[in-house]
Amino acid sequence: MLKLGGGMPGQLLAADPGHRGPRVPCGQGHEAEFVACRDKIIDTVLGPVTLTRAWYHCAACGHGLAPRDAELGVAGTSMSPGLTAMNDRAAAAGPFAKAAGLLEDLAGVRLTAKRVERAAEASGAAQAAAVRGRAALITSRKVVLLPPSPLPDKLYGIIDGTGVPMTAKETAGRDGKGEDGRARTREVKLAVFFTQDKLDDDGYPVRDRDSSSYIATFEPAGVFAGLVKAEGIRRGADHVRQMTITGDGAAWICYPDVGIADLIPVPRLSR
Repeated sequence: MLKLGGGMPGQLLAADPGHRGPRVPCGQGHEAEFVACRDKIIDTVLGPVTLTRAWYHCAACGHGLAPRDAELGVAGTSMSPGLTAMNDRAAAAGPFAKAAGLLEDLAGVRLTAKRVERAAEASGAAQAAAVRGRAALITSRKVVLLPPSPLPDKLYGIIDGTGVPMTAKETAGRDGKGEDGRARTREVKLAVFFTQDKLDDDGYPVRDRDSSSYIATFEPAGVFAGLVKAEGIRRGADHVRQMTITGDGAAWICYPDVGIADLIPVPRLSR
């Protein structure tokens, strides 16, 4: 069934080889000229598919491109968007070798652990860049968000950081706390925003279901601050009656360093 299904996308994709005329923009202000039609093997959730598409070359930039690749979401990669999403979910659940085995067991897709790793890291980098770009637009007020509906009375934010064990390659050149001065972890900065308006039978606050949104990054405190500020704005910090920030008093959370807690615009702020 997989072989039968895998043959159908190839036939459908072959209907449009992606020829867009003798020249197309290269993306760098020049024009790339049509060279020939070239094959590319793409791994999909149904198995490998051969894509024949028009190939263009830009003499000024010295690189080639296939417009059809960009249209299908496979520019610079040999995984379909569907398989990429499956790979990301599997890779996030455990070690890359285990993720590769999971994909083969459940979907019949064979990928090496290294390929699983590279694809997942590329997806993570692209997602992180998108999040940073969106946060910059929100904090600069170039994108104005409507307040959440219904608007909560109170909004809570918790900020912290913790060490994550890393390979020697990832900690090279970093100062550590051990006797030898070597770093064996990197600090991941974390934040969660949530609401809680009800009390349990013992009088303790109960977090509202599905109200939590999270931020996690290895970026420096200055970048993390922008992400936190943007998420606070998105969650309605400009409009709630009370905003409460909880942290452990670290300099990068409070003053005199970055002062993340002071960056969130709120009518009333309690710590």
